[in-house]
Amino acid sequence: MHNVLAMDIGGSRFRVALFDDAGRRLEVLEGETSRSGGRDWMLEQLRSRSRELLDRSDYPVKACGVSFGGPVDFRQQRVNSMHVPGWRGFRLGQWVEDNLSLKCLVDNDANAGALGEFRFGAGRGTESVLYLTISTGIGGGVVCGGKVHRGKDSMAGEVGHIPVSEVGALCSCGGRGCLETVCSGTAIGLRGRGLARRKPEVMQRTIELASGNPGQITAEAVFRAAGEGESGALLIVREAARALARARINITAFTAYGTGGESPIRLLVTSPARAKKVLRDLDMRVTEEDVLRLTLPDKPGTLAMVGERLAQAHINIDYSYETVAKGSKTADLVLAVSDLAGAAKALKGL
Repeated sequence: MHNVLAMDIGGSRFRVALFDDAGRRLEVLEGETSRSGGRDWMLEQLRSRSRELLDRSDYPVKACGVSFGGPVDFRQQRVNSMHVPGWRGFRLGQWVEDNLSLKCLVDNDANAGALGEFRFGAGRGTESVLYLTISTGIGGGVVCGGKVHRGKDSMAGEVGHIPVSEVGALCSCGGRGCLETVCSGTAIGLRGRGLARRKPEVMQRTIELASGNPGQITAEAVFRAAGEGESGALLIVREAARALARARINITAFTAYGTGGESPIRLLVTSPARAKKVLRDLDMRVTEEDVLRLTLPDKPGTLAMVGERLAQAHINIDYSYETVAKGSKTADLVLAVSDLAGAAKALKGL
């Protein structure tokens, strides 16, 4: 037997963990990312926590895998970052080998997440997985035929840089109006601070949650205030949800469908509390109380219309998952929504 070391480096948090050879998590050490500390600070955190876990491991640790919250040149094993300074062109895998004496592979966090779900999570038994990560930034990972699809320059799946507005904010990638400028945690915090300065009367609760300082508003504060019904915070969250819903539905339509009407799209709309059960039972043997079942024609615009109708009804898509069972031409799309009864009404007649 042997164990494996894993690292997850994000713009907000980082983790170092120990797993056994069956993929079971044994122990995790984590902390908050210091942006001002840059690369050198992060490397010291990773080194010290990794050595602590290596010393406590009951079995030999044979290798290390790193999930990095930014673009990664997989072939060259070089990392870049749009959120934390000092990483551009850095050979992180080589650093792990030099400092921890472990063979290492590095990939971006969305690719690592997609592969993890495919092998150990909700994607087991499928041929393809589309995985989205929404945190400090927005990323995506695609598994096709059991392998991560990286594309040219390892940039496939970077859905955060899909433009959703022609007049939107300037993105860190150099584009304008990218999905990441509307829906990421960074963007939501920025929009919250801007609205609080312009119209503090509609952001009073958000400001309170930021200790009375509009300049300290974070995405967490915006979401908490929205949950309490504050109008300004709700406006920001709903705009983000609409943009994400439209982008997500169109990504699905582009990646999984488009067979010219040869096979139907099975759309399952359920609540977040029931989603795990539905995902385990995609042969459709779920009760009517658990899920709204729709079979839609496979034609351009169908899924975009689903997203548009839910957005118009102010129904949030908490998360979504698509899968194609082995040997099947029929795709299943599961949407976990904030209001199942409202979704049924909004989608009536499709």
